[in-house]
Amino acid sequence: MNGIQIVSLVTAILGAVLGTAGLTISILAMLRDRPKITVFLNWDVESAERPGFRIGVVSVTNVGRRAAYIGAVALELPRHHEYKALLLKGSITGKRLGEGDPPAKYMVSYDKLEKYKANWHKIRAFAEDSAGKKYYSKFTARKPSWAE
Repeated sequence: MNGIQIVSLVTAILGAVLGTAGLTISILAMLRDRPKITVFLNWDVESAERPGFRIGVVSVTNVGRRAAYIGAVALELPRHHEYKALLLKGSITGKRLGEGDPPAKYMVSYDKLEKYKANWHKIRAFAEDSAGKKYYSKFTARKPSWAE
């Protein structure tokens, strides 16, 4: 092998290694730089304005790197009920959640929830973004006061 061939071989190997590394880094950056929404459902939060009055609270937080626009927040009901979901009133206008923004909070009134008390453990909250992706909360383990 002469000097030109050695330089060509080293350049080819270096190009293959650096190209693979660049592709790997760009894929990892793409996976990191997207919105990640977490949804929490809390029952029996006492109102500060009206002591003794209990409500549910749905908290929607963006823990990802990209901003997301939340179009709707609702309670998902079990399958055998008349409705599939109950849309929360404050979520109709939508809200932009950026990286580091405070969580969006939505109140769940206990009015008319008594008819779902047999299946309270199958009710969870979800938030839907502008792209149509749904983010779900976990099912709650503690029985809410409206289900007793």
